[in-house]
Amino acid sequence: MQDHPRYPTDIAQATAQWIGGAFRPGEGSMRVLLDPATQNGIARVPDAAAVQVTQAVEAAAQALGRWARRLPADRARVLTRLAGLLEEKADHLAALEALNVGKPLSQARRDVLRAADYFRFYAGACDKLNGETIPLGPDQTALTLPEPVGVTAHILPWNYPLSTLARGVAPALAVGATVVAKPSELTPLTTLRMAELAQAAGLPDGAFNVVTGGAEVGAMLAGHPGIAHVTFTGSTATGQKVMQAAAAPVAGVTLELGGKSPVIVLEDADLDLAARDIARGIFFNAGQVCAAGSRLIAQDSVHDDLIARLVTEAKALGMGHPLDDPALGPLVSRAQFKRVAGYVDRARAAGLTCVLGGEPAPLPAPLDKGNFYPPTIFADVPAEAEIACDEVFGPVLATFRVPDADAALALANASPFGLVAGVYSADATTALRLARGLEAGQVFVNGFLKAGDTVPFGGVKTSGIGREKGLAGLATYTAPKSIILNHPG
Repeated sequence: MQDHPRYPTDIAQATAQWIGGAFRPGEGSMRVLLDPATQNGIARVPDAAAVQVTQAVEAAAQALGRWARRLPADRARVLTRLAGLLEEKADHLAALEALNVGKPLSQARRDVLRAADYFRFYAGACDKLNGETIPLGPDQTALTLPEPVGVTAHILPWNYPLSTLARGVAPALAVGATVVAKPSELTPLTTLRMAELAQAAGLPDGAFNVVTGGAEVGAMLAGHPGIAHVTFTGSTATGQKVMQAAAAPVAGVTLELGGKSPVIVLEDADLDLAARDIARGIFFNAGQVCAAGSRLIAQDSVHDDLIARLVTEAKALGMGHPLDDPALGPLVSRAQFKRVAGYVDRARAAGLTCVLGGEPAPLPAPLDKGNFYPPTIFADVPAEAEIACDEVFGPVLATFRVPDADAALALANASPFGLVAGVYSADATTALRLARGLEAGQVFVNGFLKAGDTVPFGGVKTSGIGREKGLAGLATYTAPKSIILNHPG
């Protein structure tokens, strides 16, 4: 695909660590990044060695005073310039993200613009971080100062590398904290580009560092004694390990983890709207979304009609190379492809009803070697089935029948996960009752996954700890200091 007109020709090759404002050769093992659509190599990126993780943390610590002491309006100007550079480079960054992750080009471009929006939003918050005064009596005055927590670590997922990076890094920088980011070993390319753009925007050397590598590098970073807070997005199992590692330096944690999100559709719902939204919510980014609506809980009277509409929606989604901007791209890696296929194969072997998909679709060369998996729907799935309980992280939907709203709520909450949920009903009272009863950090009514990035986001139960996005995201990176002045008359 190197001759594709949208192919990014300046992909990073041998240097990968961005430490103290410059690229440094990696000292760990070399990794070959593959195009998920063809399995062709696109770049070689080395892992960071342990000494480089320490160098990155030390660079961030040295920059902390310089960046935190900058006037809030100055920090705002830097973040605003970075937002502008992201928009200026949007087409290039989108092509890089599409090629590295495997997501369709228009979806990748949307992620770049979301990243720009994060930096612009938090730029506007820099000079609005106010403390408060607390009345203690006539002889005392108490006040609070929102200070930056210190050096923050950001361990990123492979499904949304750039937008997830910006979601955590922008508020951290806004309050005056500094950053060491570790992208997924599968998708480091746009994170490295972001580091260069941040420097061009005026961020001081060392305020934003990048180390690359796998789980070992992530563990070293999370457990480093110089880290004050760790923000992680990924699976629940890995999040638990990150939390354990962060316990060594007694660092704070923000964890956005797995999901098995339910979408409830009652008999008075707009079925056309629900079908469109549910198809987007499970097949978008090939289902590789923590918040994907992977459990459809429909009332008996509309279940079959809704499934028919979903099948029609799904069949209209074509697959192709991400740079050609199809509706569906490939899964990110061969390992992820095998994971998804394994879940589907076991479900079919167990006798579950597969009404759509269920096996890889034939594609012409060179896409025949890619990690493409078609939209797949299992209907009337037993609640205890593996595919009903585990996070598949692919374009696989499980559906369930329920007699009424109460049964729907009980089934929706019968999961260890609690990231997001959806409700479709024309009855506002019923919808609100269900929304209040659902065990999830975010609930969508009559519009699944339709929310702005200024709305707090995070999970409950095994789906995570803490909140990102919006003004709530700023609190993660601040450590309020209380000062008490005693002035007896």
